[in-house]
Parts: sequence; C-alpha cells; structure tokens
Amino acid sequence: MIIQAELKRKQSEYEGEACSVDKVIELPAQRFQQFSRALLADYDFIAENKTAIRHDTDSRHCLLILNANGSDGFLVDPQGYNYARYSAFVPNARSLLTPDMAIDRSYLSPAEPWRDESRNEMLHMTLRIDGKPDYTLVLPADEKYLDAVKAYLDIDVFTDAMLRDIRFKAPYIGELICDTDCPAVEDYNDFAEKLEAIWQKGGMLLTYAAILDAERPETLHRARELLQEMDNYQRIVDTYGYGQQRLQERLGLDDETIAELEGYIDFERYGADCMEHDGVVETEFGRLRRLEPPFPEQVQEQQMLQ
Repeated sequence: MIIQAELKRKQSEYEGEACSVDKVIELPAQRFQQFSRALLADYDFIAENKTAIRHDTDSRHCLLILNANGSDGFLVDPQGYNYARYSAFVPNARSLLTPDMAIDRSYLSPAEPWRDESRNEMLHMTLRIDGKPDYTLVLPADEKYLDAVKAYLDIDVFTDAMLRDIRFKAPYIGELICDTDCPAVEDYNDFAEKLEAIWQKGGMLLTYAAILDAERPETLHRARELLQEMDNYQRIVDTYGYGQQRLQERLGLDDETIAELEGYIDFERYGADCMEHDGVVETEFGRLRRLEPPFPEQVQEQQMLQ
C-alpha cells in the first residue's frame, strides 16, 4: 500500500487546525499535477473562487481542490490572493465529502487552454479571431499547449489569427527587436525558450541587451542568433577590473601576481587604453566588447554619439 504524505522530522506533536470547506473544485488530472508542483503560481480557479470563502473565528475556511481522476486533494486558503497562500495536501480527500457537498466541475470543460505555470513568462502575444475574445498566448510553451490554443481558437495554424500585441517580460528587450517580417508564433516561442535559458543567469540579460543595442538586429532570426553567440561578447563593468583582466590575458599572469602589482600599475588608465584598442563600444546597458571581430572604429563613434 502506498500513501502520499508529507512527513516531518522529529515532530513532537500534531499541530492541526479545524478547516471548513466552503467550496469543492475539480481539476483535470494533468492540471492538478501542475498545481501540486507550483503551488505559488496564480490560478484562475483560485482567483475566481476566493470570494466564496467565508471568514469567522471558529475555523479556517478553505477551498478543496480535487483531482478529477483520483481521490487526493489540497485544502487552500488564499487569504484574498490568487495563489495557494496556505495549503495542505489531503490524501484520499474525496472520501471525506458528504452527499450534500456540491462539486464545481466547470474547470473540467475544454475551455481556455492552460500552460505550465511553473515556467517563466518571457513574452505575451495577444491574438485575435473574429467572433472570439482576444486570447493572450504566453511563451515559452510546449507543443501540447500550442495545439490546445489552436483548438480553442478553432484555427489550423497561428497565421489564421491576427497578432494584436507583443509584450516582453523585459520591455527593453522588445524595444530593441524591430522585425517587420512578422515572424511566426513558433519562431517567437523558440526565441522565448532561449531567452528563458539566460533569464536567471547573473548579468547575462544585461549583456544580451547591450549586444542588441550595439548590433541592432533587423530580424527576430538575427536576434535569436545573437543569443547563441553571447560567448563572443563581454560587458565591461569597470575600467579598473578590465585593465587587470587584459594584463593577465596578455602576459599570462595569475591572480596573485596581479594583486602584487597593485599600486605599481595604473590599471584604470591601462584598462581605458585597452578598451580603445579592443573596439569597446558604449551602449545603454554598459560598455561592450566583441571579441571576434572587434567592433570597427565607425561603430564606436556612432555609439558614442547616440
């Protein structure tokens, strides 16, 4: 026999509290699984039912979220928020229901598609189909979600929908990409996946923004290529450190030797000279060096004048 449970190490006593279920909601099995893996994401079934929760001093009032294809569930007290601010897993929760308890099964219908909420939302695309409300497509997403969106909009391909708006999670990224060729949704999804990969890597998003500012790609395809060429660029944080780095590279010195040269070498001036020699350009997001080939002098002058 297997029982799903959350065990606590060396728990001295049980600290449960009385919970009153104000509403029972069933979710499709896959969405219930996604909810269980990302409890702190915002959900429509919480946002639309949080007002059904009563408040009194006798007990904590909750929603009961059930797996439509199973017996387990979650008690959720959102405290006015759109996510499970307080939650508890309840094994075999369905067996606790009494005959008079109604179950809201409206979220089982093939209504609006749902996406894996645990992923970063890199960009939103607003799609329009005649006779339907605008639909906001969230990228990146897997093929299953994209197919579900097409089915929901009753289209065979995304080109059958009119693209109304594109909003990036980092607005300045979107402002630096001006593609008049109207790329396909699939192209934007591929770009969003690559952007997601650098999102939480320290400094990489600013480096990419500097690259876009310096290179000014005219197509999404080129912007996507630049994401894959980031190893060919360096965003320079300070002149002093750059001077130390370039001296190390040119003479093969280790960190200890560089530290010993402190006070004997003007690293600030040396770094400034190196930046001029290396073709470093100024961008809105910091100074940028392209390793191979270096930025030509003409580009440096243009960037300085902007």
